[in-house]
Amino acid sequence: MPRKPVGGIREVRLAAARGFGPQSTFTAYELIDDRSSYVETLTAERGLLRVEHRLTLVFDKHQADEWFDRDWIGRCATDGVIASITTAAGEQLRIGYSDRFAGEQALRLERFTFESGEKPVDRPAAILVLVCEDTDRAQTDTTDYE
Repeated sequence: MPRKPVGGIREVRLAAARGFGPQSTFTAYELIDDRSSYVETLTAERGLLRVEHRLTLVFDKHQADEWFDRDWIGRCATDGVIASITTAAGEQLRIGYSDRFAGEQALRLERFTFESGEKPVDRPAAILVLVCEDTDRAQTDTTDYE
């Protein structure tokens, strides 16, 4: 049973999962309007609850080229990231970090896609898909990262 907050994602901040703690630095990234999403899927197999967190972030391709170099992508694939998102409905969630697993079940790179767009007015886009699995739903994020 998936949960998708209405209206997509308005803001995203990412932090390295390795050594994540109260003093960790989050970096804000500008999203292309109305194209990013968060889906949380709860499943039960043999009585064990599992929650998949899937974060799809869509950026302007030229900005993404500056933000996400090969080293960043490699660390994202191996060490993972913690995300703080604000949905269009105003809900603030922290994904990839839980009380039970801390940063052990961080969001990790599933794929990074570049597309030119179909119409002449479409902006070239970079689509970053991050996924993790744990036993809890996303936590409400009350921390102020400003």
